[in-house]
Order: sequence, then C-alpha cells, then structure tokens
Amino acid sequence: MERCEPANPYRPADFTESWENMKNNNSRRIAGRMKQLLLFLAILLLMLFPVSARAQVTNMRVGSGAARIRIVLDIDKAATFKDKSSDNLISLEIGTEVKKTLQKKISDETVTGVVLEKAGKKAGILKISLKKPAQHKVIVLKNPNRIVVDVYRIQIIRTSKDLGNGLTYTFWQDDMNGLPVRVYALSLSPDSKYELRPFSGAGSANGRGRLTRAVSLVGARAAVNACYFDTDGWVIGNCKWNESVFGVESTPRSAFVIDKEGKPSVQKDLAYRGTATLPGGRVLTILGLNRQRIANDLVLFNRNYASGTRTNEHGREIRVSKGRVTEVSAKGNMALDNDSLVLSGHGVNADALAVVRRGDRVAIDQTLGSRMADEARLVVGGGPMLLEQGKINVRSREEAMAPDIAYGRAPRTGIGVKADGTIILMVVDGRSQYSAGMSLKEFAQYLKRFGAVSAVNFDGGGSSEMVLDGKIMNRPSDGGERPVSIGLGVFRK
Repeated sequence: MERCEPANPYRPADFTESWENMKNNNSRRIAGRMKQLLLFLAILLLMLFPVSARAQVTNMRVGSGAARIRIVLDIDKAATFKDKSSDNLISLEIGTEVKKTLQKKISDETVTGVVLEKAGKKAGILKISLKKPAQHKVIVLKNPNRIVVDVYRIQIIRTSKDLGNGLTYTFWQDDMNGLPVRVYALSLSPDSKYELRPFSGAGSANGRGRLTRAVSLVGARAAVNACYFDTDGWVIGNCKWNESVFGVESTPRSAFVIDKEGKPSVQKDLAYRGTATLPGGRVLTILGLNRQRIANDLVLFNRNYASGTRTNEHGREIRVSKGRVTEVSAKGNMALDNDSLVLSGHGVNADALAVVRRGDRVAIDQTLGSRMADEARLVVGGGPMLLEQGKINVRSREEAMAPDIAYGRAPRTGIGVKADGTIILMVVDGRSQYSAGMSLKEFAQYLKRFGAVSAVNFDGGGSSEMVLDGKIMNRPSDGGERPVSIGLGVFRK
C-alpha cells in the first residue's frame, strides 16, 4: 500500500506564490490610496486657488448730468478694455463674456444710443453712438467691479499762457462731478516782477465802482474783486497797504497777508481793535473805521474814506496829527487829508470828545491782533479760510460767515499760496448753464489742485470778476459788472 503524506502549507513553491500575491495586492492598495490623495490635493487646490472664469457683465446703467452722460457696466470680476473709438463712435473692446445684448436708447444732444454685444467668445464690445464728436474718459473701479465711461457734453479744456515776468494766466473748463465749471487763475511766481496792491473800486476814495474802470485809473495790469462791502461802499474785511488802511473787521476772520519781508501767507483770527486815549487818561474804544457813523458810535476816518467824513452836525469830531489835536468841530463832515486822522463821535462818545481842545495829546492805537499783520505790507481780508497747511479747512462757522456765503454753490473769488511762495488769484463762474459755481469746499479743492497749501475766500456771487489787460476774463453772473468796493490789483513793482 502506498503511503500518502499530508499537504505542507509551508512548502517553498506555495510560499513564493503567496508572497507575489501579497505584493500585488499591496501595490494596488497603495496606488488606490495615491489616487485618493491626489484627488484630495486637487480639490484642496481648487478651493484655495479656484480657476478664474472670465468676467461677465451683470448689468448696464446710464445716468445723465449737466456736463456728462455716464455709462456704467457692472461686472462680477476685474476686466480690461481696449479703446477703439472714432469721431462719432466710442467703441470699447472689453475682456468680458456677454451672454446677451444690452441696449439703451438715449434722447440727448450728444449721445443717441448705447449697446453692449458679443465680440467673439472671450470679449464684448461697448458702442456709444454720438451725434457729434465728444470727449470721453474710461475709469476701471473695484469693490464692486465696474467699468465707467463718461461722455462729456462740454469740452474739457485747460490752457495756460505765460504773460512774462513771472505772471501766468490759466483757463480751465472742467467737469465737476457731472457739473460744468469754468475756472480762471492768475499765478505770480516768487521772483515775479509784479506785486499785489489793493485799491478802491471807486478810484481815489472808498466807494463802489466797476472793476474795469478802476483798473484803468490805478494802472494795474490785472485785478480781481476782494473784500466784502455794504451798499454805501463800507469795506467789510481787514484791508491795508503799508500804513494806508481801507477798512477793518472786528469779527475774527482770515486774510491774505504779505509780511514786511515780502513773504505771502494766509492768517486766521485777525480782528481789529482800536483805542483813543484822551487827556486825563480816559480810553475810548474805536468801534469802526471808514464807515458811516451811527448812534453812540466812535469812528476813525482817514483819507481813503472820502474827501470828508460825510457826517451830520449831531456829533463831535477831532483831527489828530502826530499825536496832537489840531482841530475840533461840531459841524460834521470834517475834511480828510493824508497827514491826519479824524475821530468822529455820536451820543456818549460825542460827549467824551467835548472835553478835548486843540493842542491836547490824544494817542490812537490800532491792531489786528497780530504783530506780523500790524507790520505787514499787505493785508486783504475776506473769509472764510479754505486751506490750511495743505489740508481743506473751511472755517465758515468759526468766522461767523453769513449763510449765503457759507452754503450752496455760487461764483467765487479767492487767493491761495503754494509751498514755494507762488500766489494764485482764482475766480469761478456760477449760476449759469456753462458753469454751476462751487461750494466753499469745492472751491478749496480746486485751489488745492492748483498747488495751493493755504487759501482764503473773498467776496463772491455777482461781484466775482477777473480783469486782465483791460478785458473781463470771466462772465459775471449779473450779466455785467457789479460795482465793487475793493479790488486786488497786479502792478509792476
């Protein structure tokens, strides 16, 4: 009988076969896990760095203002554009997908229609049809993403002319947030052969007159209107040239100043204070200068006011020259000359002056509250301050400006100083279809755009005017020249 042996599970051949199977199974297992890992990494990368799809236009909007038409494309991602415009068609190729044509019909003197359509799979094209050639500007904005096209009804112009000897004239017609504005500026460089001096609009004495006539009388090459005024020519605002004072202001306000060294600046909180010390030491407060005398008033007059004080007999007046009283009178309308001052009192102040006799000593002291301003060559006040140390600082409330000055858009006149000492005289038209005027803040912004680091506002409205070489450069809102009290002239040194 043949003997049979039981199978041995550990025979070498069987062991080799099992080992190969195990290796193959492990390899498949590892490969499967690698595929899972790669898939996970791919998903993670997509989450961290998603594939950027091409931007799409989600909406098209059209708005209209006095100076421009604005077309806005809302897009879901940032996009680029290529401008392929011609005279009568604004055409922009935009790197966006356009799923459907967007179209707007416009009834306007400049733009007739707007359409956005496909330009292949990867681009769209925006077409703006024009009745006549027009300037345009394209702006790309973010957060949210937009492409903005401004089509101008007006022509944006900025031209400058060198007038020689450090004097430059600039005209700027601009779009101010959808509104048309016209700006006129004269710039005097620090080494200019010209200087600024104030003068009366009436000519030789306080009063009102047309700027073109006054410029011709005083011999200025150019001028703008300056200080505020009352109907009788009373100058409202501190104004002086060397020792010659035109008007003063007791309310603390800002003024343009050229100090005794010739350096220009804008100073705030200048306020007039005057006193008259009578024999015996009694001190009277001067309540005004070069203006109409009212009840219980004490007014100081000089030759800039008129040929006489224009007062009636219901008061008392004394003439002071070099600290001595040279004349007393109760008749009124005392004559004014270049060598003396006249104190004119009414009511209680007339009674105080009644004790003064010819030959008495009377000390008259005046200050603007600043030694620099007191000693300055030039002070021209207005208000409010617009720019301070390069920043917009409109001080309407601090300087107690009237609402018609402080609020709303209007024609404006002002002056600014650049960091290098260049002086900018600026006038802005307003109250018309070609120029909307400016608020004080907007006016400050334009002076800053010209490079001014400090600036102050002058009288505006119908008074705003610039004259150059005998010609009115702007369009006064009254339709013609309004008689003004004080001009600030550009004179040859």
